[in-house]
Amino acid sequence: MLEQLHKTPAWISLNDAHVPQEITPAKFGGIINNITTSWHLSFSEEEVPTEGKAHNQPLHIVVKCGNYMIATVLIDNGSSLNVMPKTMLDKLYAPDPTLKNSPVVVKAFNESKREVMDIQSTYSCLLGRPLIHVAGANPSSLHQKVKFVADGRLINVMGEKEMMVSTPYPIEYVE
Repeated sequence: MLEQLHKTPAWISLNDAHVPQEITPAKFGGIINNITTSWHLSFSEEEVPTEGKAHNQPLHIVVKCGNYMIATVLIDNGSSLNVMPKTMLDKLYAPDPTLKNSPVVVKAFNESKREVMDIQSTYSCLLGRPLIHVAGANPSSLHQKVKFVADGRLINVMGEKEMMVSTPYPIEYVE
């Protein structure tokens, strides 16, 4: 019976989990983190930004799309759509990109008509639940980061910081 136990995956895992005595607590924590990431993604109190829980910042990140880095991408797990303004699409690809019909029907709960407005958007694009779920990502606006596992490794994407530019002299805003 003992001979069979030595061949089980549990025994193999225990043998592989040998930790040298000279390992530092920080390195040991990293090992444990890598082991547990394949089962769950979570956030800790230590990951809350310095502003604390009282902040009301949206979660926006930088995303690589083809050869482009797109800033101010809003991560919104309350949205059932991924949305990119056509102006952003025009910046990324050749003029007049080919758009395809989508089987997704966008409909408001109150049956209101849709309005298409040509306005400057605050965000480059909005990534909602369709992308979040496909990526297996766990976004947290409180912690200002997105976590997901890729190739067996935990990936942390930090949210962009809001930037405010000021000057000691009053200046005119020119667009």
